[in-house]
Amino acid sequence: MLERQRIGVVIPALNEEAAIGRVLADVPPWVDDVVVADNGSVDGTASVVAAAGARVVAEPRRGYGQACLTGLAALSKCDIIVFLDADYSDDPREMGKLVQPILSEHVDLVIGSRVLGRCEPGALTSPQRFGNWLACRLIRWFWGVAFTDLGPFRAIRAPVLASLGMADRTYGWTVEMQVKAARRRLAAREVPVQYRRRIGQSKISGTVRGVVGAGAKILATILQAAMDDHVARRRSRPKEALIVLTRYPRPGRVKTRMIPVLGPDGAAALRDRLTARSLDAARRVRERRNLHLEVCYTGGEEPELRRWLGDDVAFACQGDGDLGARLEGSSANAFAAGRRAVVLIGTDCPELSADALDRAFEALRATDLVIGPAEDGGYYLLGLRRHVPELFRGIAWGHDEVFEQTVDAAIRMRLSITTLEALRDVDRPTDLPLVRLTSTETG
Repeated sequence: MLERQRIGVVIPALNEEAAIGRVLADVPPWVDDVVVADNGSVDGTASVVAAAGARVVAEPRRGYGQACLTGLAALSKCDIIVFLDADYSDDPREMGKLVQPILSEHVDLVIGSRVLGRCEPGALTSPQRFGNWLACRLIRWFWGVAFTDLGPFRAIRAPVLASLGMADRTYGWTVEMQVKAARRRLAAREVPVQYRRRIGQSKISGTVRGVVGAGAKILATILQAAMDDHVARRRSRPKEALIVLTRYPRPGRVKTRMIPVLGPDGAAALRDRLTARSLDAARRVRERRNLHLEVCYTGGEEPELRRWLGDDVAFACQGDGDLGARLEGSSANAFAAGRRAVVLIGTDCPELSADALDRAFEALRATDLVIGPAEDGGYYLLGLRRHVPELFRGIAWGHDEVFEQTVDAAIRMRLSITTLEALRDVDRPTDLPLVRLTSTETG
């Protein structure tokens, strides 16, 4: 026992009569339980283990992972579990280097890296080195976690190991553990360990069949996990997107028609207030639906937008061009990301509610285009089931014919249309009472 933590050791073994005694003799005295899982040995492995005073459990079903699982099942209750090979290539006296980070640094998994440590010439073959490099590179590519080795000498917290649901019965045991640790972002560490030429012949690197089989299994384990993650992300990815277009409230650059009445700072404060109202409605509808909420901005930098509006939404720059070009770009990006229904709104309509947004998405189940007309001749909302760039081209933006021209274009393209109720925008000083009215109504 170390620092009131029980330490258990599992050693899978297959025909290791010449080495297992030396392995057991070098296991540190503070280890509480040692189980050797005899994986169908036909030599005297079991007798040597018994003579050394250790426990041996028989597992005739061949496979490295199978032996590890059987050894685990026989192990007494422990807080930390160490795995090492029975061929004396790992040095059991270095076990403390693996256990200590778990005891003192809240690490979940520690891998003994033969690559970082001192490796005896010939202990690791060229195929093993390449396989390690490739597997570790793939883990880093898919999950962003850096390992240098898939070494069998490792220590892990017992509750963490139980939560991983280890299942591989063959060569994929070690990489399965590391992949699952990477996917769950466990606290993992590598420590350098020495690695010696094994006693006897390797069941893997000593045969062509073993090398090919192990390599194929390791790669298949990584690629299957990556594919599973990809499918899960696609299934969980929201199919609906709500895009809020706004401008960063820099005094003198926003709501310029309001500056003669409110001044530059007052006009910027109005933009801030209107955007907050629109985003509040958007967040409330997000609570009801599995949708992607994105703020498409102009007039600022993303760090400014995050400080202004928070980190719970996605951000994207509107890009260049007139309003039509920016709307078209936002729509195109959303559909390119796999969305099946996209609703775009501005922030000048304080009457726009979460209920109205919800109705727009519901309408898109059966109609091609949903449009919310503004009383000034524009529109406050546009919803689509597919990207239709023609809807944003040839429109007299800023004039009172925007809604009419957009509907005419939709009719020419034979799109089915749902029109929402007309609402009022806040564009001119005469519209300011609407801001006070809606503020009173919503508290």
